[in-house]
Amino acid sequence: MPAAQSNPLNEWRHDQPGVLLHKWTEYIRDKPEQAFHFINDPTVEFPTVFILKDALDFRNAELDSRVKISLAHTRNILRGADIGFDADTSFLDQHDQVVDSLSWVLKSGWNSILSTDYTQVIDQTAIQLLLIYHHDVIKEMADLIMYRYKNKSQRHYLISALLESAEPRLLVYLANYLLSDQTIESDYARKMLGFIPEVRHAADSRAAFLAFESWYETNEHYLVYTGETNDAVPGGRPFRIHYSAKYLGKSVNGKTGQPIQDMLPIEKDNYHQFIQLPDRVQVSLSAYSAQLRQLQPKTWRQWTNQPLAEQMAAFKLTSGGMGT
Repeated sequence: MPAAQSNPLNEWRHDQPGVLLHKWTEYIRDKPEQAFHFINDPTVEFPTVFILKDALDFRNAELDSRVKISLAHTRNILRGADIGFDADTSFLDQHDQVVDSLSWVLKSGWNSILSTDYTQVIDQTAIQLLLIYHHDVIKEMADLIMYRYKNKSQRHYLISALLESAEPRLLVYLANYLLSDQTIESDYARKMLGFIPEVRHAADSRAAFLAFESWYETNEHYLVYTGETNDAVPGGRPFRIHYSAKYLGKSVNGKTGQPIQDMLPIEKDNYHQFIQLPDRVQVSLSAYSAQLRQLQPKTWRQWTNQPLAEQMAAFKLTSGGMGT
C-alpha cells in the first residue's frame, strides 16, 4: 500500500457500526496477506485495532510487535492478562517495544471515545507511560484532559495522575489553552489555573495568560505539589509556592518540598529564622529576594551573606520590599 494512501481499516472504522469488522472478516478469509498488511501498516490507528480486538489474536505470528503489545496491553487492563509477548527478547528490548507501542496507542487513539472500556484503556495507557515508564507524555495528557472536558467525558484519573507527577511544566501546557479561540477551552484552562490569584483575577483570558507567564517565570523552581485537585475540590490548590526556597534561591523537589541544593552555614541559620516569620512576611521577603536576585545578582549575593536581621533592615528600606 503506498505510503501516501490512507489505511482503509481506519476509513471503515468511521462507517456504519459493524462495517470494519465485516470488511476485516472478508479480507482475512479471502485476502489474508492484504489484511495483515493493513493491520501492520504504520498508518493504522489504535481505535481501529481496539474495535477489532476480539477478532485478533495477539499471539498470531503475522501481527507485528506493536499491534501484539497493544492487544495484550488492552487485555491486561480489561481482563487482567499478562503482556509477556516475547520471552526470548531481552528485558531492555521488550521495555522499548512496550513503550513504543503504548506511545502509539496514546498518540493515535487519544482523540476518540468509543466506549467506557476504550476510555479505560486510554486512561491506563497514559497513566502507565507517565508514572510507571516515566515517559514524557505531559503535553499529551494535558491535551487529552481538555479533549475529554469538551466531550463531557471522564478525566479525573488523568488529572490526578498528571498532578502526581509533580511536574510544574504541565501548568504551561494548560496555560497555552488560555489563548484558544474556543471559549470552552480557554474557560476550562482558567478554571484549572484558578488557584493562581493573578490568573483568577485577570480581566480576560489574554491577560490571564500574560499574568501566568510572569507568575511562572518567578515561581517555577519553587512549586510543590500539594495533593489537591482543583478540578474535584472547589478552591483546590494543586501547587503551592515554597517561600523559604524562593527566599534562598534554592530549587526544591516538587513532591517532597525538600531543597535539592545544599545550603551554606549562613543560609541554614537564616532559613531556620525565616520559617518562624509570619506568613505574610515570608511572602514579601521571598518576593524581594527573587526580584533582587534577578535585577541585581551581585547585590543579592552580598545580601544573602548577611544575617536575617540585617536582610530585613535592607528590605524595609525599600518601598514595600520591592513588591509582594
